[in-house]
This record gives sequence, C-alpha cells and structure tokens, in this order.
Amino acid sequence: MLRPAGFPALSIAPPALADKLRPVLPQWAMGLEEPGLARYLALTALGGGDADMAACGAGLALWSWQRAPLDRQRAELVAQVLPGSPAGAFAAALLPRLAAGADAHALAPDDMPALLASGDMGLILRILLPRLCEAATGLAWLAPAWDGLLRQGSVDLPLAALEACAWPAELSPLRARLRAEAEFLYSPPDKALAALEGVDARLFGGFSALLRAELLPRLGEAQAGRAQLAALFSALPWHTHLGLKLHDLLVPPPVAAEADTARAVILVYSWNKAALTRQTLESLARTDCGQARILALDNGSTDGTGDVMQACAELFPAGALRVIRLPVNVGAPAARNWLIAQPEVQEAEFAVFLDDDVLLPERWLGRLLGEALAHPEAGAAGCRIVSATPPPCLQSADYQLFAPSGRDGTITGLPEHVNVFDNCAGALDFGLFSYARPAVHVSGCCHALRTSVLREVGGFDIRFSPTQFDDLDRDLRSAAAGRPAVYAGDVAIAHVQHSSLAKAKGAAAMGQVFGNKIKLEGKHPRAAMDAVFRAGLDRLWDDLRAKWAVLPA
Repeated sequence: MLRPAGFPALSIAPPALADKLRPVLPQWAMGLEEPGLARYLALTALGGGDADMAACGAGLALWSWQRAPLDRQRAELVAQVLPGSPAGAFAAALLPRLAAGADAHALAPDDMPALLASGDMGLILRILLPRLCEAATGLAWLAPAWDGLLRQGSVDLPLAALEACAWPAELSPLRARLRAEAEFLYSPPDKALAALEGVDARLFGGFSALLRAELLPRLGEAQAGRAQLAALFSALPWHTHLGLKLHDLLVPPPVAAEADTARAVILVYSWNKAALTRQTLESLARTDCGQARILALDNGSTDGTGDVMQACAELFPAGALRVIRLPVNVGAPAARNWLIAQPEVQEAEFAVFLDDDVLLPERWLGRLLGEALAHPEAGAAGCRIVSATPPPCLQSADYQLFAPSGRDGTITGLPEHVNVFDNCAGALDFGLFSYARPAVHVSGCCHALRTSVLREVGGFDIRFSPTQFDDLDRDLRSAAAGRPAVYAGDVAIAHVQHSSLAKAKGAAAMGQVFGNKIKLEGKHPRAAMDAVFRAGLDRLWDDLRAKWAVLPA
C-alpha cells in the first residue's frame, strides 16, 4: 500500500514523540477529531519552536483540511503552513471561491444548515440547486451545505449537488474527493472503492487512504486493509486515533468466553415503546448473549409494552427472560435502581444496561465483557453508539473530561466544573473511533456496570429524574473513587432514536435539562473534577505510549 504523500516527516519514533508531546500538549492524547481542539493543537504545535512538533502541527493541519476541504478556516491554515505544497497551493486557489455574501433574496450561504435541518427536500432543491450553478459563488453555497447534504439519508442529493455545482477546471479534484466521501457513506463497498480511484492522492491521500483501509475489510480483504492503515499511520505517526485503531487490529482485543456470559445480567427498561422494545429484544435474541439472564422492566406503560416483553420471552431459552411490571413510570434513574436491586443482579458480576431502541451486532456481549474483565479496576465498560440508518453517524464515543474551566458554561452565573469532552461531536462515522482505551464516561445506551462498584459508589441518583445526566453522574462518582470506565469502540451499537438530551425541545424540556445540569455541577466540586481530569489524562498517555511502542516502525 502506498504511503500518503505531503505530510511532513518526523525525526523520532511514536513512543519518543509521545514523551515529547505529553508535557507540552497534554490534550493531544484526548483526540484530534473535534475541530476546535484540533485547530488549537495544530497552531500550538506549529509555534512551539521544535521541528518535530512543527511537523505534527503542519501534518494535523493538512489532515484536518483533507477531512473537511470546504472548511474555510482549515483551508486558510493549510495555505499558510504548507504554501509550497500541492495541497497548500490548491487550498489557496480554493479560498476565494468559498466567499460569498447574501444574494438578491437576502439569503446567505450561512443559512444553508438551517434549511437542511428542516428536512424539506422540495424547499432544499428549490433554494440550493440554482445557487450552486452560479460560476462565481456556487462553491460558497456548497461549503456550508455539504455536511447537511450528506446527512439527508440518500446519496442522491449530495451527488446532485456536485453535478449542479459550477466547477472551475483547476478545482475539479475537489469534486472527485467529495464524491468519494458520499459514495463511502451510502454505496456498496466495491462502488465506494472504485470512486476512490478518481481522488488525487497528492491533495487528499491521507483521507482516501483512511476510506480505503475501511472498505477493504468489507470486501473480505482484511489483511490489505490493515496494510493500508499501517501505511497511513507511518505517514501520520502522531495521529492518536489511527495509532489506537491500528494497535487493536494488530493486537486483537479481549473477548470473554461463552461461559463468562453467565456472570452478567442484561437489563432493559421501557415506557410506552412497545414496537421499539420488541425490535430491541428480537435483536438481542440473535446475538451472543449466551448464558446471561435478562430482566425487562415495564415502567408503567399503557401501550402494551409489558405484554410485548412477556411475548418476547419465547425468543430466549426457558427462564432466561423475566418481566417486571411497575404500575407507574418512576423515571429512568429509579427504574435502573429497581433493576439493580433484583436478586439476579445482586448475585451477578455485571449489570449490562441496554436502551429500549437499539440494534445489536451479533457479537457484542463477549467483547464488552472481555474489555471489562481485562480491566478489573474499571467500574463500567461502554461502546460506540451509531445511527441506525444511513449515513453512519456517531452519537457518542470516547468521552473524556477536560479540566474544570471555572467560567460560566451553559448557564450564566454557573461555573462549569463538569467539562465533558465530546470527542466525536456527532460526526459522520469514518471508522476513526473503533478502538479501545480508558475513558471517564461511556454512553448509558449500552454499558456494563460492575456490581461491586455499584455497591461501592451507589446506583443512579433519582434527583436526575425523569432522565438526563444520571448515567454521567454515576460515571463521575465512579471515576472520582478510582474506578473509571473503559471504552470498547470496536463494538458499534445502532441507536434508533437520539439521546434524551438531543431530543429535548421546548421550554419545559430544556428547563429540565438545565435544572439537571445545575444539580450535576452542584454535586461535583471543582477539586474533585480536576483530580478526575488529571488521572484520566495520565491513563490516556500511559495507554497511548504503550500501544504506540508495539506498532511496527
């Protein structure tokens, strides 16, 4: 496999680089895919006065632009730091095309994200497509619309936008790059791989290598995929995610034996989601749940959810699933605690919670338990949560904690101590989070909790009823007690709906969110969160350096 060109070379190997980065840019280990942090790290590394650090900064700037070439800030940075390179020259030529003001109808390109969020396809086509045809301003309209176009659920709209757009000859490589991205997200792997053949490797070699490394295993060429990822990491030996991902492909992560499933109880609770609950339990029955017991709690439903749960018992071995019916909805924290208090759970080693609207891969439990058993200090093990329908989007992955800012956060007058780093930030899923490592928090959509730690630090705080932040609060208490989480991102759980936080709309719902945020900040003092942050950062660096040390030079 070809090593992507254009990335500045380093004079030291990854383990020595980790030792150099750790004291100067400690946040480097947290991740490089959140745009704000990536820009800060690139700029800081570029200005550090060290050749290897500057190479990391320039490489990160190039990578970030290849990931989102229509982003004006990223294009400006690449043009500045790599002016003599093909990518720098291309970005400089692109920049004037990304600027446009409001048109005769008082619409501006920055209005496009709101338009696309409406989901009104007819309106989107009527407003956007004619503006894309304008030779002088078409790309300026495409740039803020592109991410939203990719999220519309079909490859047709982004491809139609590329066809409609006026492409200057010198910028035609960008069209091929964007087409390959759309094909990757929607098309069969052979067609997506064919689209990559038209991508200019001088400009977008890193990103196209990532997509190729993801597609080859889907075509049965796992070894070729690993070789491509290794070639990519050799060009980007500073890339946190790529190194972790490559390590887990070369050193397979632990999987629990079938007999170990008897150490877990799988817990599902639901309120008035009969159809989704049936779908979840049918999905669970097709997986490696093995000897695990299953408890399903009907949280006061009036739509027959409890009857659906009972009917699904026949999908499992006799006696494996027990249904609990509550006469009223007691809220999510109390429902979780009710399940934890059941004798089956008290006798088990792991309480494995599942949301009532998930689709599970065939082999998920053995991997989740394997990660937990490999880390006896961990209070929880979680996984990557993705969308259930195309395109593949990350709902949650690899949560870490920033230091307390001490500044007002979401709510004016409330200093923010709980400063969660949402590493993936709702991004499209290109496979960059499919690795395992320590974490401060994992998604409550699917997580395995060690029952001994539940007894040690307590269950879920009912003051966060009906929901929002109860799982984060539990993970923070566990981390503060020296029992942090582990993240197994190679396990992808498809979530049919969004999180309760993402679904919150309207004054009452947002008031509930803000109220629980105030409670969360009040429970976790600055000193405790600072200690959790520092301990978590140390774990990340120790883990990263150890894994980089075993990768091929």
